[in-house]
Amino acid sequence: MAIASAQALRPGTTILQIKGTTLEEQAVVLPDAVRGKVTLLIITFSKAAGELGRGWNDPFLKDYPQDDKVTSYAIAMLEDVPSLLRGMVRGSIKRGVPLSMRRRFLTVKEDENRWKQYVGLKSDKDPYLILLDGNSQVQWIHHGAFDPTVYGGLKVRIAELSSAKIK
Repeated sequence: MAIASAQALRPGTTILQIKGTTLEEQAVVLPDAVRGKVTLLIITFSKAAGELGRGWNDPFLKDYPQDDKVTSYAIAMLEDVPSLLRGMVRGSIKRGVPLSMRRRFLTVKEDENRWKQYVGLKSDKDPYLILLDGNSQVQWIHHGAFDPTVYGGLKVRIAELSSAKIK
């Protein structure tokens, strides 16, 4: 499905669908899999972005380890990786991800250009963060390296959303 050039990621809109595979080999379709939960998506388009994304994911998992109202997914976009190398790249990612996080880490092999356009990609070396409410509506957007002040604001927004009623 092609995305219209006017359609861009912005608060109040429903997130585009993402189909991926967890590092535990389970197929996942977002936002369906997280409906009813406040969800942080950490989307990366390169190894450098993946490393910066971990700077966001680690404190998030520490603060929300098994919360029934809040979850996250780290998402590595791999379509631009040559198909002959994807298995090696995925294996390398898997070795670097703790067992407890593998069910919340997706690799995606399609629609990468659509997602680059959708997030308004400025640098593939940055992680792109999207916070969804329980109705899969975009509530917060950020890109770049971990920033404790920005993370503090994110936690406030998560608290507001996780106490709100789901429609």
